[in-house]
This record gives sequence, structure tokens and C-alpha cells, in this order.
Amino acid sequence: MIYISEGLLYICFAILTGTFLLRLVPEDRRPSVHVPHGLLLACAVAIPFLSYVPIHKLAIVFAKDFDMSYGAILKSILLDVNTGKAWVWTTIGSAGLAFLLGLKAFRGDKHMPKVALFVTFLLIVWLGYAGHASSLYGFKGLITHSAHFLAVSVWIGILFVISWFSKDDANWNAFLRWFSPVAIVSVVVTLLAGITLMSFTTPEYVNSWMLPYGQMLLIKHLLILPLLLFAFSNGFGYKKIAKTNPNFNPRRWLKAESFIALLVLAATGVLGQQAPPHKVKETLQSESPSPFFTSIYKGNFSPDISLKFTLNMECLLMLAAAALMAVGLLWMYRVNKLMPAFVMGILTVVFGYFGLMFAIA
Repeated sequence: MIYISEGLLYICFAILTGTFLLRLVPEDRRPSVHVPHGLLLACAVAIPFLSYVPIHKLAIVFAKDFDMSYGAILKSILLDVNTGKAWVWTTIGSAGLAFLLGLKAFRGDKHMPKVALFVTFLLIVWLGYAGHASSLYGFKGLITHSAHFLAVSVWIGILFVISWFSKDDANWNAFLRWFSPVAIVSVVVTLLAGITLMSFTTPEYVNSWMLPYGQMLLIKHLLILPLLLFAFSNGFGYKKIAKTNPNFNPRRWLKAESFIALLVLAATGVLGQQAPPHKVKETLQSESPSPFFTSIYKGNFSPDISLKFTLNMECLLMLAAAALMAVGLLWMYRVNKLMPAFVMGILTVVFGYFGLMFAIA
């Protein structure tokens, strides 16, 4: 339940961010987009409820461990813990946003997207304040986490809204002219902030693969590869394909890209509700290794081991297969075969995963 709520929370942020940003763009520079007003209102209302789920879980655990009432523990969390403080401000901000979205006069106001986007930005900052990096590294962690999530929300938010809520294919070239640079900047910020966050929370990246957290982090990183391949194809291959194939429908491909993006958000949601292993050896003293790791690892496992890459035939074959699938995805875009391209994207992740795991086995 907690993983589902976290994934839905990220989707709500993506929809709100993407919608409000697109409303700031002139109509002649994007396709026609219609996001139901009820959906925006539902996203604003859902944010505090979805972000409360981990607090509820934490309160239950602490109440049991310290033999205190749920209410007393909850009060302590809301007043003393970053996660609780952030939730209070998130609730206030979400209530304000929902109130504004509920006003008919505000919906049609020309300043509505700017005001709503500003409130959404504040909600993103409060989400960053509640994160692991902020609690460990203060302001530096807050800025890094917030920048990471903001960049993801901008990129995936616009992608998601355009692919699922656009009503036509008009002004597609004009849309790509500004969205491609925005997406590139967002990807760069996401990667840089993500690497910085990883240095905060998971300094022993390869060794963390022994743990469930590290396994999910690896899967998330591998999912980014087909996402980038789809983004590259949609951003830079469209014009060439459209010239040779007038019936080419870019929205189908954007929907596929957005589905991969949802998988990345789902993995992020799982990671957000697990404690990052700052020291893998110490974490293994209290947590069992990942069953995925133990089923593949051929050596004698102990918490003291340090994983190292060793190229072998199994590893090379899997990585070669992953590279072949990645090239195949790009080729399928050229011949407008969506389903084979999507399958190849998933297989890129699968083969890449086994290639890396066999390298440390």
C-alpha cells in the first residue's frame, strides 16, 4: 500500500506541474490539451492523503516500539520530525491549491497557471524537506532533492499530459522546438541531482546491490535507459519520420515513453519508503540480503564481502543483448513499430540487469 501511495503521489505532482506549465505556453506552440478540471482538483486533494501514508506507518511502528498511543506519537512526529513538519505545510498548501482550483473565477483567470504552479513548486520543496537527504545533509540535501524532483516533474509532467490529454496533433513541430531543450535540461538536472543524492544516501553503490534498496535503485537506473532512448527518438527522430510517413502518429510513441516514465516513478516510490544503506556492512547486520542477489551470486555470501566487477562470458553476452535491444528500439521507431520497440525497451532493462549482476557474481 505504501509503495502504491508513493507512486500515485509522484503522478499527482507530474499531472499538476505538466498541466500548469502547458497552460503558460501559447496555443500555437503546442497541441490542444484538455485536462479535466476534476482531475486537477483530485490531484491537489490527494497529495496530503497520499503523503500521510508513510507517516501513518511510522506512527504505528513507533507506538508499538515505545508503548505509546498512536495520537501521542503522531503529535510528536508532526511537531518534531522533518517528515511530519513537511506534511503539515503540504496539507496547508494542498488545501489552498484545491480551494483556488474550486473557484470558477480562478479557473478562467489568466494568472491562474502562474499562481497554481508556484503553489505546486512549494509543495515540491516541502516534499524535498521530508526526504532522507534533507534530514541528513540539511539545506544542501533539501536543494538537491527538490531540484531532482522538480526536474522530473517538469519533464515527465509535460510528457504525460501531452501524450494522454492532447486532443490533436496540431503544432507538433512547434511543440518539439521548445520541449526538446526543456527535456534535455530537465534530464541533465535530474542526472546531476540524482548522482549527488546517491552520493549522500548510497555511497557504496555496487555493494548496495546486495540489499533490496540497491536492487531497486539499479532497476530504476536501468529503466532510465529505454526512457532516454524513447525521448531521443521522439525529440530528434520525429521530423525525419514525419517527412517520409505522413500518417505517423507521435502520440502513440509519447504514450509508450510515458509508460516507461511511470515505471521509473514506481521504482522511485519504492525507494522513497526504504531506508538507504549508508554503510552496507552495518545494514546487513539487521537486514536480509535481497533474494534476487542471493539467487544469482555464486560466491560465499557474508556481510563483509565487497562486490567487484569481473567480465565473463555470461556478462558480456547479456550486455551485448542489451545493446542489441537498445539499437533495435531505435530502429523500430524508424519503421514505426511501437509494440516491438516497447518490448525491446523492457528487454534492454532485463538483459542489462543480468549483465551487471553476472559481472559481480
